[in-house]
Amino acid sequence: MAARERGLSVPEDLSVVGFDDVDLCRWVNPQLTTVHQPLAGMASEAARLALAMSHGETIANRRVQLSAELVVRESTAPPRAV
Repeated sequence: MAARERGLSVPEDLSVVGFDDVDLCRWVNPQLTTVHQPLAGMASEAARLALAMSHGETIANRRVQLSAELVVRESTAPPRAV
């Protein structure tokens, strides 16, 4: 809405990317490009670590890296040629 109020068009003039890939991303116009996080994997790893720690296990590496995914929809476009 802010872009439209300034006379800009998405994605022709401005690309917009959201985060978390909520259901609303598919229902807005234009459909929002977003970053999808592996929430089930995040919850599973958190539970695994919490259970291990509750059993007194030493966690050598508390850092867990899971892959996020860019879900390209209608709100982004390649840059225009200058």
